[in-house]
This record gives sequence, C-alpha cells and structure tokens, in this order.
Amino acid sequence: MIFDHHQFVHRLFNTIIYNGNIYDIKILLLKSSRMNNIDFNSLEYNGQSIIHLCCLYNRLDLLKFFVEFGKCDILIMNRDGWLPLHIAVYLGHMNIVLYLLECIKSN
Repeated sequence: MIFDHHQFVHRLFNTIIYNGNIYDIKILLLKSSRMNNIDFNSLEYNGQSIIHLCCLYNRLDLLKFFVEFGKCDILIMNRDGWLPLHIAVYLGHMNIVLYLLECIKSN
C-alpha cells in the first residue's frame, strides 16, 4: 500500500528503470487514492520527467500509457533542455521516435 507521495513516486520510477511490467504500474495507479491529483509532468527523477525516462529506457509501452492515461506533455524539456524526442533519436529508439512524431503530428 502507498502511504505518501514520496513512496508512490519512488515505486513508479523504480518500475520504469528496472524494467517493471506495465501491469505493475496500472495496479500502482489504481491503488493510489491520489491518482486524480497526480501531475505526471511535474514528477522528476535526476532532472528527467517520466516521459524522458521512458525514452531513456526504451519503454514504448509505458510511454504510450503515460501520454494517453496520464496526459503527459511530450514537449516537456529535461534539465538539460532536451525533449523526449531528442533522447529517443540520440539513443536510436526508432519505435519511440515514430510514436512521438505521430503524437506531435496529431496535435
């Protein structure tokens, strides 16, 4: 059970970083009583947003989930001024690049 915001964010980022199952994140969000009050764009880990971490760790499944469910901004910059698209291109995660370009095109 999640007791506070810090524990929630910690478990969320650990699930992304350590290749957790998307099902684990969905359960985590459903169990969180504060789910409606979470601004996923403001969550940060070492200067990276959730969307940046999904791009860093090649997690297209979670990226889609956070963009669609969490209404995350795909044009948010990290502390170094990089967009998620920059990270995906730099690391060669072409499936993520294509998804982000489709999102940008549809907006």
